[in-house]
Amino acid sequence: MIVLNLLFVLLLLTTLARYIVFDAFDPLMFEMIFLLPVVSVVIFLISKRLAAKESSYQPKNIEGWSFYNIQKSLMNRKPLFKGEELRGYVKRYFPKKWQYFIGDILGFNWYLSLEIQINKDIYDVQWYREKWFSQQDQWIIYKNGERIGEARTLMNLKNAAKLKEAIQFSFYDKLYKSSAITVTSGISLTQGEKLIGTLKPNHIISNVQVIDVQENQPEYIVALIIHSFYFKSK
Repeated sequence: MIVLNLLFVLLLLTTLARYIVFDAFDPLMFEMIFLLPVVSVVIFLISKRLAAKESSYQPKNIEGWSFYNIQKSLMNRKPLFKGEELRGYVKRYFPKKWQYFIGDILGFNWYLSLEIQINKDIYDVQWYREKWFSQQDQWIIYKNGERIGEARTLMNLKNAAKLKEAIQFSFYDKLYKSSAITVTSGISLTQGEKLIGTLKPNHIISNVQVIDVQENQPEYIVALIIHSFYFKSK
């Protein structure tokens, strides 16, 4: 939406400058430019409708953890269920308002920060970069205000050649890795060679994300959600 509005302003200024300098005016072009804010409003209304569907999500025939993620423009809470029981929510946020504008232009994995409630615990996933021009994104992860871990993307030529996505996590000084193939939707979480969790759509065309973890460890759920939002919600 923001990209369309910026494009509208730039094209409008260009058209006015062309008229002032060269006394040239194209009515058809002028009308086409004003379609951009109309399209932006339509996208906003569609996003609001999809956000309402997310907020009213109720799982059907799902035993594990699940949430509905179909839009990224609005920062609403997405209910998080275990079976049919509401157990929390997932919410994307931007620490600073200007980051929302940059994220909308460059891609919504920029400045990815998350607030995740699981049962009565609040996990705050705060994005940062040690080096601004680095390809690696990093996060500090807090539980109820206490730092419990960190994460960083594993961007390298080897993974890029294999179309492989990967994030390394550290919780309570134990290392984990989430991974997926770019062209597929399923995500795996491993500790060493041991598979300890997965996240995948409920079915091939579904936006309902189903999480299966081998142990009762909320941090595994947090890790899979971070990977999903960073790599799969572009």
